[in-house]
Amino acid sequence: MKKFFIFLVFALALGFPLMGLTEEAVTSTTDANTEVTADDIGLSETQLNNAAEEATEAESFTGTLVEIGNTTAENTTIIIRTQEEDGTTEDQTVEIEKDTSVQNDSYQASDLSDWIAGDQVTVSATEYTNSGAVVANKLRNRSMSWNHKGRNGWITAIRLEENEMDVQWNNQTFTLDTSEARMVAGIKNPASLADFEVGDRIRSRVVDDGDGNPATWKAKIIVVLRRGGALFMRVTRWVVPAKITMIPEDLTLPVTIEVEVLPSKFYEEGDVNNLIGAPSTKLMVDITEETKLRRRFLGKALLKEFSEGDNVRIIGRRDENTGHLVAKFIKNNSIQRLGVAQRLGKVTAIDTATRVLNTELLKTLLVNKDVTVNVLEKAKILKGGNEVNFEEIKVNDVIRVRGTANRIQRSVDADVLNLVGQAY
Repeated sequence: MKKFFIFLVFALALGFPLMGLTEEAVTSTTDANTEVTADDIGLSETQLNNAAEEATEAESFTGTLVEIGNTTAENTTIIIRTQEEDGTTEDQTVEIEKDTSVQNDSYQASDLSDWIAGDQVTVSATEYTNSGAVVANKLRNRSMSWNHKGRNGWITAIRLEENEMDVQWNNQTFTLDTSEARMVAGIKNPASLADFEVGDRIRSRVVDDGDGNPATWKAKIIVVLRRGGALFMRVTRWVVPAKITMIPEDLTLPVTIEVEVLPSKFYEEGDVNNLIGAPSTKLMVDITEETKLRRRFLGKALLKEFSEGDNVRIIGRRDENTGHLVAKFIKNNSIQRLGVAQRLGKVTAIDTATRVLNTELLKTLLVNKDVTVNVLEKAKILKGGNEVNFEEIKVNDVIRVRGTANRIQRSVDADVLNLVGQAY
């Protein structure tokens, strides 16, 4: 066994193929400096390198509306909970664009601002099979009949004995008869009229009470959305475009990375329900064994391929305890082709005139761990997500390098170089 281990290290050092070893023995290595191959991804190199667009397929499903995002932003999301025959459920993040057809159960045009958690919704969508994105083409609310209307706003008066509340919106006041309404107020479900307060921001579904007065309605459902600064109907699942600003040295899962939120059609300034943050906000993202990492157009990605400065698209859920975004999908738009090596190493010497770094590979089985890094003039040098000059690089810096490798010369022409920290 000892002789075999010496051979393994020697073969890796010289870049020899490991003939006779099982695929499991090769792929089980945690070496952060091992190049990613087509076998690691499960597709051919031709498929990966020639992929130019993401495949899609039509999808249709019905489930329960559990969350609804900002209905005035250019794009929004809803969360639909579907149930399998065995009783298991899955929450689907459905993206809604400006031209998505939104209908009630009678196929008439409907307004998302009148939809309420608990509604049954049928979704016809395009699923992007690589990244997990589900983009709606048509939504049909099976719980909203032709005679249902939405009356939303702030409660200005409550009359318990009359089972009535007054709601104001756009300088109009509506009186709602709550005697037959299903009501939800925060954790109170079902709630009573006594659980509501003047000043509550509510969403209600009503029908005509037949008295000919357009200001009075019979309420079917009333839900408190917000009370002061407290959000009762919080949106916790998000689609977030971002730039990676920090990846730790140790990539053992679970791991947390830092990203900077990028401008997005899902964000509207002043939206109190956006718990993830405005563009340029730093956000911590948890990656677990359940997270699906994907390349730009086709195929899975490995975390060791990720680099600071990469543009990613994250679908995930906010952890209310930590404030982190727990990623379900991460599509890395900066990764598609194979043959682009990434190395984690410690700088041992610097030639400023030639922009050449001598490095010692870290977290590797290789006997000869010295690799020369040629920092190209066009290379992007990043520190904490910000671009810096070559002069910022110091001896003993731990760096993560992405670039084209030359195995014979044991060198990498760096396209991206990240200063991760200092080794002592």
